[in-house]
Amino acid sequence: MLPQTMWLKKSVEEQLQILKGKTGVTPNVAARIAFFRSIEKGFMFNREKDYKLSGSLKLDKFTWLGKTQMVTELLLKQRYPEYSDKELQTAWAAHVEDGVSAIRNHKGLLPLVCDL
Repeated sequence: MLPQTMWLKKSVEEQLQILKGKTGVTPNVAARIAFFRSIEKGFMFNREKDYKLSGSLKLDKFTWLGKTQMVTELLLKQRYPEYSDKELQTAWAAHVEDGVSAIRNHKGLLPLVCDL
């Protein structure tokens, strides 16, 4: 399914780091929240679009996804059944980028939690 090592765009990593500074939520947990926000919103990734993963925060799949690994992979496979494993990883990163836009401006943990 998803590769063992995954990463994001550099700009998304920076937004997750800023969010960590404001809320204390680690980038991997914030990425999970962002992914599911994007899924709920109905975002669809287009693999025809040139989407480059340029980040340096390369983490293993379990660190990025934690206990949401199975449901994350199932949602991606259901939404993109014809995608290769590498394309699914890119789709995951695009969903995180889409979802982080909804949570990146929170000033603290309480507003973030109340907005979920």
